[in-house]
Amino acid sequence: MEIPFYFDYACPWAYLGSCRVEAYFRDLGAVIDFRPVHLAALVEPTARKGAPPGDRKKRYYPADLMHWAEMIGAEFAKAGRRERPDTRLLLKGALVASDEGRFREYHYPAYRARWAEARDVADPELVGSLLGAAGLDAQAALARAQSDELESRLRADTQAAIERGVFGVPTLFVGDEMFWGNDRFELARYFIEKQREA
Repeated sequence: MEIPFYFDYACPWAYLGSCRVEAYFRDLGAVIDFRPVHLAALVEPTARKGAPPGDRKKRYYPADLMHWAEMIGAEFAKAGRRERPDTRLLLKGALVASDEGRFREYHYPAYRARWAEARDVADPELVGSLLGAAGLDAQAALARAQSDELESRLRADTQAAIERGVFGVPTLFVGDEMFWGNDRFELARYFIEKQREA
């Protein structure tokens, strides 16, 4: 069974999900189909921003991330980047690496660069170095990632995700059932097992 897994390097929860998704579903024989999408474009235009979180929730949020990170063995930089870098080039690099059969060699170091090393993942030089380290011709792969072709492809893939109902990351599907969030893997597993029994 192939499980689509929508992600953006901009999201720490998608980072945590990506760190564990393949291992979590491996015993079920599920193959994870990683699908880069631009998170900022997924936000529904009709969504209204709620009230800012209170002090207790603000204190809780980073602890929640760290609890998950400790449990699954993910690493976060102690002094993480507070600003949100534009991850589109990094995402387009993932598409190039995928086309060349080097997705995982690029994907996991790309996530580490953003969250474990707090590097500027919007920097073309960094993206080129990640592509080169994944075994690609860094200059040619970066040029392709920066092309109009890949910009259009990322936009189209994101739009296709929106049309399927995706509004955030990480999101995965079991058949037509959608599950949003790093903490929904257990539900997804239940539906995989349910499909197998049907």
